[in-house]
Amino acid sequence: MKKIGCFCLILCLVILTGSVHANQKNIKGTSELTMLTEEYPPVTFMKDGKATGFVTDIVREIIARQGIPDKIRLTSWDEAYSVALNTPNVVLFSAERTEKREKLFQWVGPVGKNSAIFYAKKGSGIKINSLEEAGKLAAIATTTNWFTEQYLKSRGFTNLVSSPLPTTNVKQLMDGSVQISVFTDITIPEIVKKAGYSMNDLEPVFPVSNTYFYIAVSLGTPVEMVTKWQSVLDGMKVDGTFEKIYRSYIPTADLKDLLKN
Repeated sequence: MKKIGCFCLILCLVILTGSVHANQKNIKGTSELTMLTEEYPPVTFMKDGKATGFVTDIVREIIARQGIPDKIRLTSWDEAYSVALNTPNVVLFSAERTEKREKLFQWVGPVGKNSAIFYAKKGSGIKINSLEEAGKLAAIATTTNWFTEQYLKSRGFTNLVSSPLPTTNVKQLMDGSVQISVFTDITIPEIVKKAGYSMNDLEPVFPVSNTYFYIAVSLGTPVEMVTKWQSVLDGMKVDGTFEKIYRSYIPTADLKDLLKN
């Protein structure tokens, strides 16, 4: 009986120890990562029931090289941003690395660059020569929690009409409920198309900013994991995989400065 009791005690200790190690593994983020993205073509989007896009493919290659399960989930930007902001072991992509966000996340990248531009309805006659002039307009359509909205808020804009979907911004522009909206150069064609319009219906009126975007990793995620992701990405830039993926979506992209970083 004593031997049986001793055996049971040892067995319990082994199970308990294994459970602790498993929990520590999850806490360290070596096996359990939540990977979130949004509908933002050609960067990230859903196609045939699967998340795709050039940054999605870059992330997929990074995790494949580390043996991490592919559990990429596409959701709204607002939800993804909120989860990444408040939960450890979350990977959010892609995200502009702005001054406002710098200390809110850890960063892997850059994985792309774009220009934010004010657009007006074609033929509206609206002309803008400065951000200050834009700030005096009656209404500017923005997408909730996108870096463009955050940037304009940081510059003191109080005339923003925020919507969770960028296609809503296009519709507001076309029906005259706002005077201008802000989009990035690489994503606006698909957004406009999805809203039921064409690029011929809009015209750029003022450049707002030029930025790089990154893979954002939530605070509380081990620094070693972030460092490893950056190392794998750097290796992809050296061996040509990064450029191959990028050009499969945007063949004419100028990648000189991205490949240097």
